[in-house]
Amino acid sequence: MGAICGILSPDGAGDSLAAAMDALDAYGADGAEWRGTGAGLGVRRPSGAGRARAICTDAGAGLAVAADSRLDNREELCGALGIPHAERAGLVEDDLILRAYRRWDGDCPDHLLGDYAFAIWDAKQRVLVCARDHVGARPFYYAVTPERFVFASAVEAVLAVPFVGDGLDEATVAAYLTRVSPTTATRTFFKAVRKLPPGHTLTVGHGSRCTARLRRYWRPERTPRAASATDAGYGEQFLHICSQAVKARLPAAGTAGVHLSGGLDSSGVAVLAARELRRQGRPPPLAFSWLPGRDETSPGTAGTSEYDLVDAVCEQEKLTVFHRSPSVEDMVAVLSRDVAYPGVHVHLNEEVVQRCAAERGVEVLLSGWGGDEGVSFDGRGRNAHLLLSGRLGRLLASSREGGANPLKFLAGVVLPLVHPRLPGNLRRLLRGEELLHRRWLIDPAFARRVKPLPEPVPRFVGVRRTQLWLLQAGHLAERIEGWAAGGVRHGIEYRYPLLDRRLLEFALSLPPEQFRHGRWSRWLVRRALDPMLPAEVCWNPGKADPARFEPMAAAFAGALPVVRRKLETRMEPPSRACYIDMPRLLERLDTERFRARPQIAPIRAALLLLDF
Repeated sequence: MGAICGILSPDGAGDSLAAAMDALDAYGADGAEWRGTGAGLGVRRPSGAGRARAICTDAGAGLAVAADSRLDNREELCGALGIPHAERAGLVEDDLILRAYRRWDGDCPDHLLGDYAFAIWDAKQRVLVCARDHVGARPFYYAVTPERFVFASAVEAVLAVPFVGDGLDEATVAAYLTRVSPTTATRTFFKAVRKLPPGHTLTVGHGSRCTARLRRYWRPERTPRAASATDAGYGEQFLHICSQAVKARLPAAGTAGVHLSGGLDSSGVAVLAARELRRQGRPPPLAFSWLPGRDETSPGTAGTSEYDLVDAVCEQEKLTVFHRSPSVEDMVAVLSRDVAYPGVHVHLNEEVVQRCAAERGVEVLLSGWGGDEGVSFDGRGRNAHLLLSGRLGRLLASSREGGANPLKFLAGVVLPLVHPRLPGNLRRLLRGEELLHRRWLIDPAFARRVKPLPEPVPRFVGVRRTQLWLLQAGHLAERIEGWAAGGVRHGIEYRYPLLDRRLLEFALSLPPEQFRHGRWSRWLVRRALDPMLPAEVCWNPGKADPARFEPMAAAFAGALPVVRRKLETRMEPPSRACYIDMPRLLERLDTERFRARPQIAPIRAALLLLDF
């Protein structure tokens, strides 16, 4: 994965473009810059990436493009653009994007499939047209003033430009310190820096002043219903599209890697990748697990089903799996980073997985992330829809099919309709735990002074409506942005077959019955993968992963006294201590207290915000 940046300014790109390019050094040693009247573009790519080194331009049309892309529909695109077969192999994707813009103007993203972020300078119209793929697999940050516009693949590169201020957005900070997932599709921790939302274009006019117009081009809610088919027919369609999605994301050369948790999604991706690579005569992918090695496990974790599931997939497909969990030193390093920059607020296990993969020459890592919201959705919302539409007989039948206690089943349907957090809060009260809002470590005076960003409240009624809400809730892009920025440190590019646009639209077209059948959720994917997955993986009803959590919690507990000493021995408090209830935080950094009541999220949030 490479990186892009660019500047629109009445006095030209000047030193600002160079500053942004310098901030993108981690993305690759090979860089190229282009400068026109009032505009400048830059790209960085890893050495030997086999891509054109210069910025792709069309002088006659007055066009230049900076793109970070991986297109899935090259052949279809070439056909639609009328490109002769003899020319296709030699075209880089930047050139295809430029030709697509020349053909379809600002609507060109409607015709592109894959992972991409790009910006096209159109000198004749004096506009910069920016676009980001449907799920945000490629980051895109920007800042705009009446006179200037800057964009880049990394927040650091935007902030490196002199006219962009680095003041924090306190409403975002307040949201971060009071709930689990505070991010929005457009805001960052910095007031001046915004994100281009997934599935959107941004057109920036550059006349007497900069004007920015945001347009949403991917509208999954408009996906038509699938033509009626048998269960077997739906399964065949899924396997065909999913196999193509995996194939498209495998690296053309070198060693591929796969995340492997033993769950349905990661196991399906791993098996399809292994079989496609063997079909090509290439070695199977290396597998990387968040689980610690069996000899590293704490008492009670060895021999759990998580290991059995991972081993079953690896033995069947002859995969080599690498287990890695964070040490105390790893955890201290992660907790000492700054959450305002994407790449540090990712999964606490992910840093060591990236390092482990990079040590073995892996540059592309396939992940099953996004399956839960797409084809392997669990069918949430169906029962609420039956209740609200008065189909009580069908609701009762659904309870019986699942073998649930009727009262518990009904409570599970009704309580989330009152408020989505009500079931969880009741469970915490019954267990004698603190309510979620009491666990956070926000400074009381700051909490009174600043109102956090409003939190969208989900209403899971109807399968398709619930899927659409989850796809656009922000957590998918948040994880992707973090993994993208974190992977750069180790030369790792993440790819997500289950978030393929064609696969997501297929999932949204399905009837609700394909997601839940009796006691089985994720019915379509289980049934379709049954011939190729070990039975214990395919039909495992659970998703808990204690073997991963326990060593991570142990490393977290071990890191707390180290972090506490670092905070207590500072000559001055951290500059962002004004946002944190520091006395309560220092109390929570007691190892014994943590072990008695492990609450990672609030401590982690507070430490990652502090600049220490």
